Amino acid sequence: MLFATASTVLLLGSAIHISALPVEEFSLEERSSSNCHTIVQGHLVGFDSKNNQFSFVSNSANEVAYDPNWKKSKDQLYVNFQECPKYKDPIGDEDGTGSVGRMYVPALKGCVSNPAYLRSTSANANYYPIITPCDATTSSVAEESLWKYYPSEDDNDLNFVYWAAQPNRLQEDCGGLYGYKVDGKSDELPFTRSGHNGAIEFKCDNTPSENRFFVQ
Repeated sequence: MLFATASTVLLLGSAIHISALPVEEFSLEERSSSNCHTIVQGHLVGFDSKNNQFSFVSNSANEVAYDPNWKKSKDQLYVNFQECPKYKDPIGDEDGTGSVGRMYVPALKGCVSNPAYLRSTSANANYYPIITPCDATTSSVAEESLWKYYPSEDDNDLNFVYWAAQPNRLQEDCGGLYGYKVDGKSDELPFTRSGHNGAIEFKCDNTPSENRFFVQ
């Protein structure tokens, strides 16, 4: 898990961090709509073991990927987290924390999804974030495209997100939140699939070799 204060970030688990910008151009009326509406936007990022930030990119197959030369890449992923009020929380947070929605990628007119989610019959299968076509203004979201967003605490701009599924639906003893798999080395950079141009892999939260996603 990632514990953040105003002065430091400790990456003890996996999650994806979105480097977020305020969404001032969206009116209150739009933000209270039952349709999906943007509440935070920025680059989809992660952190290594030394708290160095990096951006995820899209590869030629529209997979979410890690490129060691990401700073020079024109394919850094800029995303809008769109809250979708009509959808129930798949993980069932009883305290109502966080927002349920989807990760929309304006440049690719797609949503970050897990297409293998509904097709899988194995609890040990691997799952990969892929950008699939979706409408920017629709109120409908495919089950494999649901994410959970948690706003920053202590005004530190660390807004983190997970791909979300029903608890134990994909992996036993998993609460339903997924970050990204890390490579198991001391730098804790993303694990990348051999022969897939840097494509990364989902990993259940609170398990070894997992980190969060962020939007920033």
